[in-house]
Amino acid sequence: MRTLRLVLLACIGIAGPHAFAAPAEGLPAQSVRLVVPFPPGGSTDAIARILAEGLAKELGESVYIDNRPGAATNIGSEWVAKARPDGYTLLFGSSALLVNQIFGPKPGFDPQEGLAPISTVAEVPFVLAAHPDAPFRTPREFVLAARHEPGRLSVASSQLDTYVERLMHVAGVELLHVPYKGGAQAVTDTMSGVVDSTFALAPVLLPLLEAGKLRAIGITSPKRLKDSLPDVPTFVESGVDFIISALYVLQGPVGMEPERLERLNSAVRAVATSGSFKSRLKEIGAKASSSSPEELTELLRKQSSAWEKLAKDHPELLKSR
Repeated sequence: MRTLRLVLLACIGIAGPHAFAAPAEGLPAQSVRLVVPFPPGGSTDAIARILAEGLAKELGESVYIDNRPGAATNIGSEWVAKARPDGYTLLFGSSALLVNQIFGPKPGFDPQEGLAPISTVAEVPFVLAAHPDAPFRTPREFVLAARHEPGRLSVASSQLDTYVERLMHVAGVELLHVPYKGGAQAVTDTMSGVVDSTFALAPVLLPLLEAGKLRAIGITSPKRLKDSLPDVPTFVESGVDFIISALYVLQGPVGMEPERLERLNSAVRAVATSGSFKSRLKEIGAKASSSSPEELTELLRKQSSAWEKLAKDHPELLKSR
């Protein structure tokens, strides 16, 4: 499948494990370290490598991926926050850090004080999927089934308990969340019928959906994904106000020179608005985006407020993490 090949190529990188470009004439030969706080091979890593290729061309500087997973992204994020603020150590971060601040595991630093926003990069929605023979086919049918038998329908996920809790909150249903340490086993158990459904990022499930091993029930984007999952209904169109996505952003240590920050922002904007970048992300169920540092700051503030409201409404989540 073309999509699966794309993801595999993105994970492998442009030239082995790293993305490189020769420095342009007259520009410094220093390499940019792009820290990814996730293991190699996942959807986050794949998008980061596509971005690295584009940044290398725009900056005229070599860009390489440095995977530093652990503690739900806290390890890699804190490493960047404590790095020299020269603009050559950057974080390919996500909104997961916002969730950590509120629900845990809490980072050992204040992200607002330690990380400088550069730009958004991509938004990736989540998909609720089930076995092809499942009796529900849309979010509406899933919610009705959950209301008919409260607490019986199971949803598997890898460290996404707060996201599943948010779904229960907005849909007014009680689901049985089954946490997994890794997404692979969660998906395997869904395909075999051990659990009723699974909740994961769209790029993770897309190859299995295309192969017919799983069936998408609903997607959390505001509109349908016309390029990758055109027939999958959104939760919103089914009457469930569940719009949520993983926001991928570029950040750096606080204290970078304004000129360097501006140059990085311009480079991300050029990459994110290019037809190649947008089409490659569309094929794996992601949406390219870019912003000013100020716009990113406001966006993170709004997302943080939404998670804080969930924590206020469900204080038991704060005790369990």
